[in-house]
Amino acid sequence: MLLLIFAAGAAVPGFPVSKEIIQMQQQLDTLQQSVANMQKTVDTQSAIIKTLVEQANDNVNSMKATIADLQRTNSQNLATSNSRFDTMTNQIQALSESLEEAKARLSKLSDQMAQTQNIIQTLSTPAVQPNAAPGGAAPGATGTAPNGPGGAPVVNAPNGAPPGNAAYYPPATPARAPVPDPDTLYQSALRDYTAGHYDLAVQEFQQYIQYYGDTDLASNAQFYIGDSYYNEKKYDQAIGAYNTCLERYPNGNKLAAAQLKKAYALIAEGKNQAGARELRSLISRYPHSHEADLARQRLRRLT
Repeated sequence: MLLLIFAAGAAVPGFPVSKEIIQMQQQLDTLQQSVANMQKTVDTQSAIIKTLVEQANDNVNSMKATIADLQRTNSQNLATSNSRFDTMTNQIQALSESLEEAKARLSKLSDQMAQTQNIIQTLSTPAVQPNAAPGGAAPGATGTAPNGPGGAPVVNAPNGAPPGNAAYYPPATPARAPVPDPDTLYQSALRDYTAGHYDLAVQEFQQYIQYYGDTDLASNAQFYIGDSYYNEKKYDQAIGAYNTCLERYPNGNKLAAAQLKKAYALIAEGKNQAGARELRSLISRYPHSHEADLARQRLRRLT
């Protein structure tokens, strides 16, 4: 329109400019000024938005770094907590079994005390020579034996023993110590295991299996033999003892625990694949057991 107006003005020289054209020019100037102001406002707002976006990106990056640090810290704490939890679980399990077995032992305590008193009385009673001759004569003495002083018969005494009127009693043979009853032997071994006396506990549990290998607690004793070796970091011997527990006592109540600790021993030796196979086998055989939960946690740490 401006070009047309200018062209019309140029085409008609000396023609006066109308008031409408002047108003249009003023409106055009006002419109241009408004556009310039709007452009300035848009530029300012764009700069502010850009600054806010950059700040938001910085905050997001900082939050990502903080979250990553928290994840690393939580992973480390979880690994440490799992290791402590495994140890505490084993200790609590041993203490629980010790408590249950102690309750059963209390009911038999009176019988054990009676047995002990009988043994003490047997050991303290002097041995009497069997088949003693009447009248105080020693075995082997005959009616033709020479008389000693005062007409008393002389007793045939062994070499080194002086003759006399009293009968000769040979020294009593020491009585053989009786085998402890199963409860006493098992409880003694379990106390040594709980106290950390693993060498002594292994000997006592082995003695228990030797004399009472057909009892319900024989599988427990075999498991604790393996656990004693494991706690001493004798992993090869521990694996062998756990295998014996699994193979010899297929109906025992320590099968899941023995397979779990066998897997731990394999992993401790650096045999991660073999250990992982044992853990998966344990989860498949005893999916709802506490040992299966521990096996899942250890598998997650292996991967």
